[in-house]
Amino acid sequence: MTLGGFFCNLPSIQPKINMKKIIFSLLLGSLISSCDKSNSKEIPNEVIVIVELIKNKDKSIEELKEFTKRYSDYVKSTESNTLGWTYHDAGDKILLIERYEDEDANIITATNISPGGNRYKLLQESFDYYSLEKVIVIGGFTQKLIDFNKMTAEKVGFTAPFTYYPLISGYSRNLK
Repeated sequence: MTLGGFFCNLPSIQPKINMKKIIFSLLLGSLISSCDKSNSKEIPNEVIVIVELIKNKDKSIEELKEFTKRYSDYVKSTESNTLGWTYHDAGDKILLIERYEDEDANIITATNISPGGNRYKLLQESFDYYSLEKVIVIGGFTQKLIDFNKMTAEKVGFTAPFTYYPLISGYSRNLK
């Protein structure tokens, strides 16, 4: 057992997690880790999706790790314009951070999780491991993505709220 796993399994001493601090830390870490200007590619329309999931208490941490790894490996192998797909332990929740080159890459994901899409069955299986609490979308998107996500949520049966925060200014880099 890793030290992090040890502390995650001690709910009586686990501190309250402030979601705003987690989101800020993840975004700051993403910006800091991509500061190597010599080998970087600007991503002017990057879209980041932060998905808050509630863990199924019947699943062990090992089962969650195995499933989330399988899920992220599948996304990596099938969606070339998805820049990142990471799961983070947040106590009784999981934060999924999805990074996309642009809104069209995010639309590919939405298409893939829809009925008939190549990831629909895997999405349905994921609900054995966690449930959807809320979705936050930030970055370079337009009404096109908002409308597509709304249509997809209806098709898939998502009732969790989606919140959108459009880009005002800034940059994102991806090491290549």
